[in-house]
Amino acid sequence: MYKGGYLFFLLLISSILFAQTPDLNTHLATIEKSNAHQAAVIELKKILQSANLTVTEKIAVQTVLVHKYQQLKQWDICLNYCQAQVALAHQQNNSLAEATFYKLIGGTYYYIPQKENAIAYWKKCIEIAESNKYNVLLAQCYHNVGVISFEGADYQLAEKYFIKAIELSKQNNDTASTTFSLHYRLLATTYDAENMLDKAEKIFKEIIAKSRAAKDSANLVESLLFYTNVLKKKNEFEKAILFSQEALAIARKINLIDGVITALNTHAGNLAGAQNYKDAYKYKSEEDNLVRTRFSGDLNKKISDAEAAFKTTELQHENEIATIQSKKEKQVYLIGFAGLLILASFAVFYFYQKRSVKQKIQMQLQVQEEKERLSRDLHDNLGSQMALLSNNVESLYTNYRKQMGIDEQIDRVKATSKQLLQTLRETIWILNKEQVSATEFFDKLVEYTHRYLQSYNQVKLITFENFTGNKMLNSNDALQLFRICQEAITNSCKYAESEIIELHGQTQPDNFDIIIKDFGKGFDAEIINTEDHYGLKNMKLRANSIQAKLVIEAITGIGVTVTIKI
Repeated sequence: MYKGGYLFFLLLISSILFAQTPDLNTHLATIEKSNAHQAAVIELKKILQSANLTVTEKIAVQTVLVHKYQQLKQWDICLNYCQAQVALAHQQNNSLAEATFYKLIGGTYYYIPQKENAIAYWKKCIEIAESNKYNVLLAQCYHNVGVISFEGADYQLAEKYFIKAIELSKQNNDTASTTFSLHYRLLATTYDAENMLDKAEKIFKEIIAKSRAAKDSANLVESLLFYTNVLKKKNEFEKAILFSQEALAIARKINLIDGVITALNTHAGNLAGAQNYKDAYKYKSEEDNLVRTRFSGDLNKKISDAEAAFKTTELQHENEIATIQSKKEKQVYLIGFAGLLILASFAVFYFYQKRSVKQKIQMQLQVQEEKERLSRDLHDNLGSQMALLSNNVESLYTNYRKQMGIDEQIDRVKATSKQLLQTLRETIWILNKEQVSATEFFDKLVEYTHRYLQSYNQVKLITFENFTGNKMLNSNDALQLFRICQEAITNSCKYAESEIIELHGQTQPDNFDIIIKDFGKGFDAEIINTEDHYGLKNMKLRANSIQAKLVIEAITGIGVTVTIKI
């Protein structure tokens, strides 16, 4: 009752804590509760394109977006998005956004689950939040770390973090909220687990009194049942029986089915502890019957659904048999006609045989051309990165022999390996999809650019989107277009010395336009037509292979603009 659910509750409600506009706050709460997660992602992205959002409103919208990625179990997209936002927040010196996305990364790892990583990122959030007094984030992360510590039976650490969360709630005058009650109840449960029963009892009594005053029946049922566990440990079975009986009565009254089942189980246990086995058996039997009835109802529904599906399939099978029989009757008439067609077919066989041979030759040429394209793609991207990785490993070995610069070389090897793996993932992602929408492609390009710019902290990325059509790309066109963009981004970062890179993506009825623009030192436009610049030459070859229009405008001292239209 007190494990993952309490952490999930805080992760859920945290999405609306930053929103400043009541209308936006209400709208985000509605989106958060919606089960149409994919549609919610599209709507949230549209909201983020609004220029009227404040910093805190934008963080609130992004938080709900991350929750939707989590509910869709799109873990890679979720983590990449959060990491990109952390890098951007760090560049912009936005400590609130940086701490928030650290918290969201921790929440994602909790769901995967990788709880050690979750704690590590929550502690990063705590470090920033403590120095900047972001008390809302602090209370959430203290609670989250406390829950995981409790699950790992580290009760002293759990107690420490729950107390911190409670103290922050008091400072914020938040003692009447559900979250404060949650902190307080978990602290009492921790004392119970540590056998500090007097402390646990004192807290549970306070929670029960507040729940009665607030007429919070669900919270009262749960608190009463937790409290009976303390009473049982103190051998006060009569009191435990009274409280579990009250909890059962309330759960029945508000028709809280799960609460009734739990209360029956707890009450039966309390009666057994008091050696009243007859009544304990009665309540345990009622619990078993309720569980069985509930399971039977679910099972009967599944059986009914299965029977309906079977009948539908049976009807379809009968229709198929009738269709086959009808076809057999028609075959009798068709056989005679087919004989005439066979004679006619022999007459044109020679012509079609020649045509078939020609088509086979064309197909072989196309296959060979595709092999050469893939070979060039692997050589241009994976080949160069493998060569760099090999050089870094060789340099690392040499420095190891000399005991010089080992850490720096290891970092280079790790970075090159990571980039190589990501290139493979991107290639596989594109090749595995028959079609890629312009929106998906641009999101992937922005994600790649954010990751690539982590090695160029001085460069800021600005994106512009205007997608009104539904332009689709096949996998080959998408891969070649992605490589052209990669080369343009790489050139801007390595040679332009620009502080800003702009990515523009827009669709028109039949076109998809991408513009990559920097404001660096530029170059002489005449070199585009020379054979010595293989990167620019390959960009043109790739563009021609997919019938895309590539325009490179370069002005010395002004910058470079690369425009691709497909």
